[in-house]
Amino acid sequence: MALHMMNVNIVFDYPAWLILLCLLCGLAYSGILYYKSRKADFPLATKRVLAIFRFITISTLALLLLSPLVERKSQYVEEPLLIFVQDNSASLLFTHDTAYYRDDYLPGLYGFIERMSHTADPRLYTFGERFSRAETIDFSERMTNMSEVFHELDMRYSNRNIGAVVIAGDGLYNRGTNPLYAAARVNYPVYTIAMGDTLPRRDLILKRVNHNEITYLGNRFPVEIDIEALQSEGMTSRLSVSHDGDELFGKNITFASGHHVETISLYLDADEPGMQKYRASLAPLEGEVSLDNNHQDFFIDVIDGRQRVLILANSPHPDVGAIRESLVQNDHFETDVFLMDEFKESAADYDLLVLHQLPSAKHPSPVILDQAAEESIPILFVLGKQTDLGAFNRLAHGLDIQARSDELEETLPGYNQAFALFSMQETTRSLLEYLPPLYSPFGTYSIPGGAHVMLYQKIGQEMTGRPLIVFSELAERRAGVITGEGLWRWRLHAFMRHASHHAFDDMISRMVQYLALKEDRRLFRVQSDQLVYENEAVLFEAELYNPSYELINEPGIQLEIVNEEGLSFPYVMGHTANAYRLDAGIFEPGAYTWEAHVHTRGERLSDRGIFNVSPLDLEGLRTTADHGLLFQMAENSGAGMFYPDQWEALQADILSREDINPRMYAQKDFAELINIKAIFFITLLLLTLEWLIRKRSGSY
Repeated sequence: MALHMMNVNIVFDYPAWLILLCLLCGLAYSGILYYKSRKADFPLATKRVLAIFRFITISTLALLLLSPLVERKSQYVEEPLLIFVQDNSASLLFTHDTAYYRDDYLPGLYGFIERMSHTADPRLYTFGERFSRAETIDFSERMTNMSEVFHELDMRYSNRNIGAVVIAGDGLYNRGTNPLYAAARVNYPVYTIAMGDTLPRRDLILKRVNHNEITYLGNRFPVEIDIEALQSEGMTSRLSVSHDGDELFGKNITFASGHHVETISLYLDADEPGMQKYRASLAPLEGEVSLDNNHQDFFIDVIDGRQRVLILANSPHPDVGAIRESLVQNDHFETDVFLMDEFKESAADYDLLVLHQLPSAKHPSPVILDQAAEESIPILFVLGKQTDLGAFNRLAHGLDIQARSDELEETLPGYNQAFALFSMQETTRSLLEYLPPLYSPFGTYSIPGGAHVMLYQKIGQEMTGRPLIVFSELAERRAGVITGEGLWRWRLHAFMRHASHHAFDDMISRMVQYLALKEDRRLFRVQSDQLVYENEAVLFEAELYNPSYELINEPGIQLEIVNEEGLSFPYVMGHTANAYRLDAGIFEPGAYTWEAHVHTRGERLSDRGIFNVSPLDLEGLRTTADHGLLFQMAENSGAGMFYPDQWEALQADILSREDINPRMYAQKDFAELINIKAIFFITLLLLTLEWLIRKRSGSY
């Protein structure tokens, strides 16, 4: 952008006659000082010079009191911008070798930029994983986001004179939205250069592996693999899935057409805990254009962390079966059921106890309750006719029930809208209005402070203050109480209304999951994603607590990352406001382990974990160029599509456009005259010269 013209004016906010008054003030002051005063007798020439100096000084100071503004009007001419955006992704190398781009294409591109610089302002960018100024064009980026081009241009060149944009690529993208939608919003012509090969070539593509992110040890988990075969009719390849070099699944696939698409479903066994790496691969065919898209790694986090639930019953009851059936549907739980007389093991092996009508007259104080108290194992009580309420109250779980009779009363569920320990599905909440009653002890209920009532007892349509399902936490130990029997009717009613037990099963599972959840009480914790891609930075966040569980971050944390070859990478985690953070950067694909430690209060705390870096093979999923997209993009913007050997034709078309012209901008700005330093120095110079002349003439 070049400056074309500038005009400067001085603007006053006051009437013009005040300017004349300022000049008269300067004239009167200098006249009185040098013509009316007889204290100093100067030669006439000297007197005139001194009077002029004083006139200019006083008049200038008086004018500055009027706060004049300097108005500057500038006109700029901006040459049209020609923005050339080059696809720098690896997919372009599938049809041409690097020698073609180095010896033919890139010299033609740079020559075009040089020629266009005489009539426009050319800018060269690349896109792929990111949009950036073109420092190196090597076609090595592992993804393509073409829609980001228009977003970045809008951010960088909003309200600028964009004459034309030229996008060179193969029309393939694997990130972002459809670039046609983004290009439809621009108001400048978008030329395209069609690169790559539109002729399908023989290629096997393992497009996608669909799988669960986590599973539990001992489970069988499903995997779906989408494959595509181009120009391979009648040929056969083998799909295999392997783990640590051992083939877990294999199948020979014969391709029935020139464009064969198929989804293979299979099940794998989760035999080892931790983050497990699997590889799905297709055996290559002769003459394939690319082998990079024949395989794909995927990761499954196998958790050896099922929560063990023990259901103990005073006697056989259909409620016990209903609770058990609800929990066995959930892979998170491993459920055992015993009658109290039959259980001879230790409660310490379980994460939650469900006691049905215990304690009872037959078992008023079972040993298992003492074990649960020692191990701080949470308990879910289900009360009924066989429950010994006196023994239950002595357990000091907070809820106290003083029965008025031995009879039970029918109580309907009423949902507490203020309940916030966990959420329930809308189908479950709507089901509560139609459930049959439970049978609860009739008496006075005392709810402990801090208790959370999930369901209240309703008698008819009247909501009572007595809890039907309530949760409490005493001495860091959670407890829940269902104050009625007859849950089996709820499960049957859920199936009757929805042809599924899901609503009831979900409610029981959420209750058990809340009670069995173990709070992390570690003083030192480090968190990191277990799976990242090779173009993503590995981030760590750490928290350090003092014995009062207050966050601190004074001590330094050392963290070491070790790759599969045993090479270690040491780091020091940085401090945040009250925690720690580390950006470890980008790693090569593979499996890594890490260990962090910190010294505080004379002891060493540590944490460790693993992460896997997965290769990014998006560019190999499609190898046939999409020139139709490039043509449509150019056509929609009123431009044209050209090929890499048509540089002269592209240049001629751009130069022939009448809508690509220099643009003139007018800019006006204001500044206070008093802020101009030159005025200060000129005034100071005049006063100094006046003083020197007076002193030289023998006066002050």
